[in-house]
Order: sequence, then C-alpha cells, then structure tokens
Amino acid sequence: MARAAGRKVSGAQWKVKEEAAWGWGPKDGPENPQRQRVQEDRCVGLITEWRGYMGWIAPIAPFSIDHDQASKHWGLIYVTKQDLAVLPGAHLPWMRAGRVVDFLVYSDGDGLGAEDVRALSPLRVTLTHAEARALLKGRPERSEYLTDSEQYPNLMRDLGVLVRKYSWPLPFVTLELWGHMEDVAAAALEYCSSAGGAEHRRLQLLLPEDKIAQVEDLPGNPKVSTHTVVQTPVPCRSLVMESSAEDCRKAVVAFLRAMEGRP
Repeated sequence: MARAAGRKVSGAQWKVKEEAAWGWGPKDGPENPQRQRVQEDRCVGLITEWRGYMGWIAPIAPFSIDHDQASKHWGLIYVTKQDLAVLPGAHLPWMRAGRVVDFLVYSDGDGLGAEDVRALSPLRVTLTHAEARALLKGRPERSEYLTDSEQYPNLMRDLGVLVRKYSWPLPFVTLELWGHMEDVAAAALEYCSSAGGAEHRRLQLLLPEDKIAQVEDLPGNPKVSTHTVVQTPVPCRSLVMESSAEDCRKAVVAFLRAMEGRP
C-alpha cells in the first residue's frame, strides 16, 4: 500500500504541518486483513490535512497511543474516506483540515491508521473572564495545529468534550467545546450556563452571521444581537438562550444540527 501527503497552505485559523512526500497513496479499506486494533479506547484528534479521499489526524492531549509505530510520520494517523462513520439516515460527514474527530486506532505494517472515525460538533460559548477563571482549572496545553488557543486536558477527562480557549483580546472569553451533540449540550448547560437552578438557565453562544437564518425556528426563541461581537476568523453575533435546563439542552442540540445542516 502507498500513502502520500503533499503540502498544504496554512489558513488564518488552522496551522497545517508541511509534510514531506511519504511515497504513500490510496490504501485498502476497513476490510484489510492486515489491520490489527491497537487499543479499544477511542482517541480524539484533529484533521490536519484532507484530500477528499484520505487525510491525516494529529492526536490531541490527553490522548496518546502506546505503540512502537506511534512516532512514525511525525506522529500523524492515516485516515481514509472509507473509515468515516456515518450515522443512520445521515450523510457522510464533511471533513476538512481543522475538524476534530474521535476514532479507533489500528496498525497494518505501514504505520498507524484511524477507523470508525466520528466527526465531533463544535459549540462556541462566551463567558465573562471571572466565569472562565472559575471553570478553567488545571494546566492548559498548546498544539501546533490549534493556533491562537489552548486546550484543557483535565476538562476533557471530566466533561467528555474537548475544551479549547481562544486567546483573542476581547471583553469576554470564548470557549469552543468539541464532542458529540448530546455530550456538548450537557457540558455547556452544566458548566457554561448561568442563572438560577434547573428552572432557568442562560447560555450565550457565538453565531456566524451567515447562519442567522438557520436559527430562526430554534426552541425557546433565543435572542440574536443586532451587531457582531467577533470579527475573526468569521464575523459572529451573540445568541442568548434563556429557558429551563431541559428546553435549553434541546435548543443547543437543535442549534448544533442547524450549524451542520442536519434535520
């Protein structure tokens, strides 16, 4: 089997590693008899390059792979389109450099690969600086692929979602939660919302300006600001949800589905 990775141009939001030509090309799919599962625990990683049919994943702390081939290819994990997991009734997930996924790891003699790759959903939450200081405990880590930000491995263990804090100089703090929709909604409600008890929660999100029309029918009629609050990497407005915890959870899941164009 041959795999190849070419050069990619770094974007404003994501830094993509320049790989040398590895002499690799398309490989067999999941039925490849040479595959051996490395571990049963799922890993979380970032798509660093995607060519439409194959790409590369960089594991994100606190996830590590204990295998003698883990250091090959700069520690990147090979992935093919055939190994992307598709939910029942859903389309093949849209992949691009910068998307966070979780996956199982296999070896096949040429290095490590990813299978049963599941796309995770992002939710961008805004907090006051005081709220962020109370939440963000533990030592943050930085990744060469996640620019202008730091992530908190201890919160990944506690919440079950990746927590990324942007270092933008703003009057508020922007957190990005990556995970499966229900997990993201639960974490956002439990740790990032405010106000009194289960009967009334308040959650403030970032909404890209070009997606405003997609949230008009969200449960609870959330309020959208009349002006942008973030200009880069894309202009965003503030979206505020205020309702009971259960209604807010449903609204967050509906919001995530709307952002991904899912019914």
